[in-house]
Amino acid sequence: MHVLFKTFNVGNGDCIALLLQDGEHEIHLLIDCGNYTEEVDNFVADRFHNFIDYLVVTHIDNDHIVGLINMLERKPDLTIRHIYYNSYQRTSEDSKHWDENLKANILRVMGNLPIVADMLDNKISAVKAKTLSEAILSNPEWKRVWRREYITDETRPINLDDNMGRLIFLSPTKEALNSLDHLYRRLFWEKLYKEKREDYDDEETIYEALLRSVNNKTVSSKINISSTELKKESLLQLADVPLKPITETNKASIAFIWERNEHRILFLGDASPEIVCSSLRKIYSEEKPVIFDAIKVSHHGSAENTSKELVSLADSSRYFFTGRTSSAPSINTLARIVTANLPQGIASREINYNRKSPAIEELDKDTALQADLHFTIQENTDYEFDC
Repeated sequence: MHVLFKTFNVGNGDCIALLLQDGEHEIHLLIDCGNYTEEVDNFVADRFHNFIDYLVVTHIDNDHIVGLINMLERKPDLTIRHIYYNSYQRTSEDSKHWDENLKANILRVMGNLPIVADMLDNKISAVKAKTLSEAILSNPEWKRVWRREYITDETRPINLDDNMGRLIFLSPTKEALNSLDHLYRRLFWEKLYKEKREDYDDEETIYEALLRSVNNKTVSSKINISSTELKKESLLQLADVPLKPITETNKASIAFIWERNEHRILFLGDASPEIVCSSLRKIYSEEKPVIFDAIKVSHHGSAENTSKELVSLADSSRYFFTGRTSSAPSINTLARIVTANLPQGIASREINYNRKSPAIEELDKDTALQADLHFTIQENTDYEFDC
């Protein structure tokens, strides 16, 4: 069986593909898409043959879903077998229709969604404000395959067809989803001028529009760095900087593992390190760290989403940083990874990136430090292996 793990340079955001091949059988997974580039479009057409077995939307933030909206609009005939997206899932069967006031207020909220910029060229896009929920619900087949139960850390593993492994979910917790629901209900009152007491048809659209309308950014420390400062001792200090709280939407991010026999890939979305650590302890009784073939680092490598504890529980020879923000990939996260003791089975670590941050640029210059700590830096977006 052949495995292709691939990240795409979609600007600030995430877009990841997992292609599993065994003879004539294939499984196609697409995880998030912040910007639907020509490269992504070509891959979906040429390698996925416009067929996605599992579309995993880790959470509701723009840099993970705007490209998916574009994809669904451009490809109305795209076949999708399963959609995992924790937007609002109703439980009642007697949902109410939107009244005229609610419609008007929703349109106002939609009109105030954050302006979508081309995250590669920083150009403003003229696309109409739309939610991913609206795009899914507009197609009866996509609506049918959208899983109605929330994905949580308690979701049973999903066995893939043709013995191609399974998906094990680590995050979010029900508590994280409940916290996001509290935020949603507060926004419902503040922006729609009524208390959230009943369910509405297509309420997924309301939920997503309200949560995407708020300023929902993690407060992250910006640390000035220079090559003269990045010695082993200073990296150890940077690794010890305490983590700040992350946003409610990031706490609610889906994180999961693809696993087949002894092979594993860790997809962290923008998940909370505390939640992921708790799940790893429950799932694996073996000696830690659990060794993965590859790890997609959480939240573009921000300082707040990778802890020393997480690296002590999950390690790999290959770390993939996707996207870039003003403060990520962060020197703190890089320090936590490269200064961790090398466990048995890992001789060195590769730091793979698709958008270079100042921290990566400085580490890339210091070959002596790389040799001392047994790591390399490379611009690389994919990893292939047989299992």
